[in-house]
Amino acid sequence: MSRRILGIFAHPDDETFLAGGTLAKYADAGWEVSVLCATRGEAGRRGDYEKENLSAGEFALVRQREMEKACRVIGVRKPLFMKCADGRVAKDCRNSAKAIIVRFLRKWKPDVIITFGPDGVSGHTDHVAIGGIATAAAREAGIRSLYYVLRSESLSTCCEPEVPVSPPPVTTVIDVSGFGERKLRAMRCYRSQEHLLSEDPAVIRDTLNGPEHFHRAFPAEDAGEIEDHLFEPFS
Repeated sequence: MSRRILGIFAHPDDETFLAGGTLAKYADAGWEVSVLCATRGEAGRRGDYEKENLSAGEFALVRQREMEKACRVIGVRKPLFMKCADGRVAKDCRNSAKAIIVRFLRKWKPDVIITFGPDGVSGHTDHVAIGGIATAAAREAGIRSLYYVLRSESLSTCCEPEVPVSPPPVTTVIDVSGFGERKLRAMRCYRSQEHLLSEDPAVIRDTLNGPEHFHRAFPAEDAGEIEDHLFEPFS
């Protein structure tokens, strides 16, 4: 059976902007890659859709379709949604989301989980909440390996937190330079999130060539060198 990676994120676009190159790299290497998304991002900024007077439900469908398209570009299975309300994961969805995740983990049995750490990258409450929920669910389901996404070059000019957050240390750096074009194409699937995109040549260059950074939450990090793979040496 092939190895499996599961990304667990809060909103459409998290998977692409934070780990799109890594997910594409492992998918191309024959790993099965799937994504669970807590919300459909209906409360987010609307970009190109701002003038279309869409209801929250209609905009949620827009963002769902954007994510489905981005995942196809990356090489990820069709994403699954937990139907949490955008902006209220911590308040309304903690128990239900954990139960959903535990059931999925026991059924699909991923080798590696990628999710948010306690910093949530940007400090967003949904990011922080789903990361904590996913971590607890992974421990309950006996998952062997879990990584937290960290800020990488493709996020150098966006998503700055309003209040400074302290990320966990980098333990893992994945070279995704051969997958930058695919990641950029997937990022551009998110027309609703155009404020996250930049046409600055320096930012595009960083997106195309910059590695993606992670913190290995468990098994606990060793005090050795930075690793360049998830779970096992990449081949």
